[in-house]
Amino acid sequence: MIGAVRAPLHALSRRRGPKDLNPSVESAREASYPPPYPEGWYVVGRSTDFGSRPTFVHCVGNQWVVFRDASGNAQAVDAYCPHLGANLADGKVRGDCVECPFHGWKIRGDGSVVGQANGDRPDPRHRTRSWAVEELHGWVLVYHRHEASSDGPTPEPPYRLERVPEIDDGDLMWRGDHDAGLVHMHLLEFLENSADFQHFAAIHGRLRLPWTEIPVPGMTLHHEATWRRDETEKHVCWFGNDAELEFRGKAIKGSGAHAEVRIEGPGSFIRFDFTLNRGGGRVVLYQSNTPIDAMTQHVRFRWFSGANVPKPLASFIVGNWVSQWRQDIGIWERKIYRKNPMLTREDGPIHHLRRWYAQFYPAVS
Repeated sequence: MIGAVRAPLHALSRRRGPKDLNPSVESAREASYPPPYPEGWYVVGRSTDFGSRPTFVHCVGNQWVVFRDASGNAQAVDAYCPHLGANLADGKVRGDCVECPFHGWKIRGDGSVVGQANGDRPDPRHRTRSWAVEELHGWVLVYHRHEASSDGPTPEPPYRLERVPEIDDGDLMWRGDHDAGLVHMHLLEFLENSADFQHFAAIHGRLRLPWTEIPVPGMTLHHEATWRRDETEKHVCWFGNDAELEFRGKAIKGSGAHAEVRIEGPGSFIRFDFTLNRGGGRVVLYQSNTPIDAMTQHVRFRWFSGANVPKPLASFIVGNWVSQWRQDIGIWERKIYRKNPMLTREDGPIHHLRRWYAQFYPAVS
């Protein structure tokens, strides 16, 4: 589980899921939640997944074709040709354009039609929807916006994703990828989990072997969690967690780590910054949650560390997080959303988080 792990999409649907995907039950679960596709940045694949051929992508209620132009920049437009609906992924890349396999229409990354196979001058009114693309630390992301139109080039997104300079300059090195497959849950659940402080002791109190769900005898984890909105970037919230190991109830000095978690947008793109108490090493982990449909997320991980955190140690830290994350899945995949939950004084700031989350949906007039 240490190196790059990736499975074909047809295999992912068999990897994980609730035991009883009863259509009536799933329909009722879905109806209890907010709309499934909030506005934000979504990972559509690794940078290496997109090369000289156009690639079909289905997610967030959209079908896109992603291709690289002559300069190597990733572009995204609607997958179906605005002429007669051919799938552009079956075509070819010609310079800065994707060429339709049906009638040779050439479409740029800004959605404009700039050529036709018969040589006629294209009508300037002919165009398709285009989508903002970001390439960040080995991933390609597309910005899903509500009420997208083909009237002109895609507008600039309301925010861009923050880069980590130490990754760009090589001080933090790529250590691995893990494709966790499909999880049958609403996107909101991961985000709301960060403000649910009470569940940490109930669900995450046992240390488990990294990358597994096997508990380590006698070893427990003590968590101190926080959640807050960012004061300057309204699309960002922060989750903090100080975790310390205990053996048979006694704290192990220097064994813990601090995680500062930056959530950009509606829980679709998350950055974990782990600082080790012993040695001061740093591990940066990215987790992406991409809705394939309303109640199914494709979850991926990618991580980096400095030279003072060797690859096996970085994998141990990431694997411990993944093991903890897996403990929530069985609950996420079978729960509903309570619009008016019966909260107690000990619960975290769940209502504050929900008000913050509402910004990623169109304003109701």
